[in-house]
Amino acid sequence: MRSLLPGMPMSNEYSGSNANPLEVLDLANAYFLASKCLFSEGQKQVALSMAPARMCAIHAIELYLNAFLRHEGVAPEEIRKRMHNLVDSRFVAKLQLRKKTALHLQAMTAKREYFISRYAPEQAREHSELTRLAATLLEVMEKVGKHLHSTSSGGTSTIIITDCHRNVVPLRLGCRCGEKEGAPKRPDIVRDKLPVERPAHSPL
Repeated sequence: MRSLLPGMPMSNEYSGSNANPLEVLDLANAYFLASKCLFSEGQKQVALSMAPARMCAIHAIELYLNAFLRHEGVAPEEIRKRMHNLVDSRFVAKLQLRKKTALHLQAMTAKREYFISRYAPEQAREHSELTRLAATLLEVMEKVGKHLHSTSSGGTSTIIITDCHRNVVPLRLGCRCGEKEGAPKRPDIVRDKLPVERPAHSPL
């Protein structure tokens, strides 16, 4: 591959090729938390307002599944060839995803929701329901984390998780600062759950 900058060689390695599964899991957790912050700041009634949150949520799902595949021995080159495909028989067989979750992963892949959230404002209303997206994200996060935790050695490391305001707080769809006490609550996007503790880094 030829470099666009004179005197600077172009690496043949793609970004992330040298990351281990636990590092990919860490990145997925970061996008999970970003989606929490963005969901809390978005306006549910305005479709485009939720696009950044959706993108982070879908990307987090993809990264969790990629971490699982890397842990199962799939080469980075093969994962790149998947092109945002969220469907694989191993996800159901080994992670034991619920049928609704597996079907939702298929639907998001078929509708190319990842690309809609990034590039297609005119299709913003074609997305999955927010509650369905939240449920899928939560289940994938929990089951991938537990799978890597239960099949990796080296103990555990504690990750301090906070929201975008540095507080561990419940997240609700469209929640705005300063809402009146006793106001109707929207569905909790992640049921107040946070990424599971992951095993400490160890050679894989």
